[in-house]
Amino acid sequence: SKLRSAFRFEADASIAVEIDPRTLTVPMIEALGESGVDRVSLGVQSFDPIVQATINRMQSFEQTEIAVSGLRSVGISSINFDLIYGLPNQTVQSCVETVRLAAQLRPERFAVFGYAHIPAFKKHQRLIDEASLPDAKQRNEQAEAIAEELVKAGYARIGLDHFALPDDQLAVAARNGTMRRNFQGYTTDDCNTLIGLGASAIGRLPSGYIQNHVPLGLYQERVASGILPTAKGYLLTEEDKLRAKIIERLMCDFEVDLGRLSKES
Repeated sequence: SKLRSAFRFEADASIAVEIDPRTLTVPMIEALGESGVDRVSLGVQSFDPIVQATINRMQSFEQTEIAVSGLRSVGISSINFDLIYGLPNQTVQSCVETVRLAAQLRPERFAVFGYAHIPAFKKHQRLIDEASLPDAKQRNEQAEAIAEELVKAGYARIGLDHFALPDDQLAVAARNGTMRRNFQGYTTDDCNTLIGLGASAIGRLPSGYIQNHVPLGLYQERVASGILPTAKGYLLTEEDKLRAKIIERLMCDFEVDLGRLSKES
């Protein structure tokens, strides 16, 4: 409601949120439906209880199933699951079993990410025994096992790390060569402007990138004073823009028409 008071939403605007199924309640689900949310991304990561105990993130299949059922009941038509490989004590078999369970709920999309172990920046990761982390070969095997299982379950492989049901808008865009890639991953949105709201948020304009201040207090102070909370920016050169287009097409299509891009630039 706060965003609607500040911006004019188009009637067909797509509104998406990311949710932890463990914290989702019936009132929250009802509020999402009333607010016009049509897409939701749920964090699943892994259904393996051993892995969950290791990372201190217990989440049962039943919790996720209840969340999906509730979201569907209020008209949310597109659900994404985030899966992670490379977690401590994770194995190829546990990855496969997680996919088989998750696919039973038939979310429209899956996003599959590799676990990033950076204890220097995330202090809680210091509690994880690094000996329990899969090595590079094992991580690759897990990623490929997840991909193979999702394809078996009827999902189309999209770009580097996404999967979607064949009739999903993302799968259609991938087939048509119109899919895009931004900070949030693959998208059907062809707008070149992305406005970041909130502390540390990154935005993109046709001319470059901007980032808001990271400290919450400083961000709030700037906003309250009517000052843009921008901390830094990067102005793209014409060569930067061309390189960005090339990288995006490679990430989306695994091929690029250099002649066409040169003419468009």
